[in-house]
Amino acid sequence: MSHPPPTEHGSAALDLAHYFSPATHWDSPWYLTQDLPPPIANNRPPSFSSAWEMRGPSKTVFGGAIFADLSMCWYSVQFPTTAKSDPNDSRTVHRKAQYFPCPAARDQATLVEAHETYGETIAAFAESFEGTGQYCARGECWDLASEALKYFDQYDYVPKPIPSLSRTHGHLIYEGKAVKNGLQQCGRWRGGDDRIRRGDIAEWRSVRIGMGKTGGYAILGAPDHTAVIVSDCVPSTHVYDGGPVKPSQLGLLEVIEQSVGSPPKRQTYDLNQFQEGEMWIYRPIGMLDYVGSLLEPRCPENVGALSI
Repeated sequence: MSHPPPTEHGSAALDLAHYFSPATHWDSPWYLTQDLPPPIANNRPPSFSSAWEMRGPSKTVFGGAIFADLSMCWYSVQFPTTAKSDPNDSRTVHRKAQYFPCPAARDQATLVEAHETYGETIAAFAESFEGTGQYCARGECWDLASEALKYFDQYDYVPKPIPSLSRTHGHLIYEGKAVKNGLQQCGRWRGGDDRIRRGDIAEWRSVRIGMGKTGGYAILGAPDHTAVIVSDCVPSTHVYDGGPVKPSQLGLLEVIEQSVGSPPKRQTYDLNQFQEGEMWIYRPIGMLDYVGSLLEPRCPENVGALSI
């Protein structure tokens, strides 16, 4: 699968943490002029937070980032401001990084609870635009999911869900792909739930799917397309965490979707006619409970973050 992007050490956060190892040579004192370290400066993470602190002749810059694989990294660099220093001299420049790896799959009870907390509100939010002729936000397909997740910001008694991070919208429930006009399909179920539920979020990448019996088809994604699922979908095969499931075994997927030039509308896709491309389905879930922390510039105390 092409999302999230591949990593060298198992997660994007651990890749970044390795950059802060004393064994990693730094070519320049990048921290003097920028917040983002070189490994992610040209490929900014989906969400990032930074801060700095002055104490006498010493300055410390802090940064926290969460990535599309839901791993999280915090780093800091402390250095003198009164004299030029070698960025690789550990006596004067102190670097540190902590991280969370990608979170593990959750059991059915946890995933059903997440659905009960967020699912109905997300589906109803998307449905509120149906038939109005009005776009959600900019009218981009991604906005419908992103704005639905942001909707919870107004309720301080509801745990904050994971926001839309690149093409990730929570706990991965399913990923699959097809090639050769659907003759070759593969996929994987993730987590302990037994179905796709109302309020889950679908991502498509360069997908072609048949529409009806006339030979017509729809293209979903140029290359990416997002939709909010508004009806439960029970696979035709037994599912379990890590188990193989073809896209065609998911059946009918009913969604609310929009795109620039096409206001929000209801659409049903028959995944028996899934011909080409990749797809992912996510379960919105609380960020603190699933990832382990909200995003802050500094690593919170007592959260169990790892170091290399």
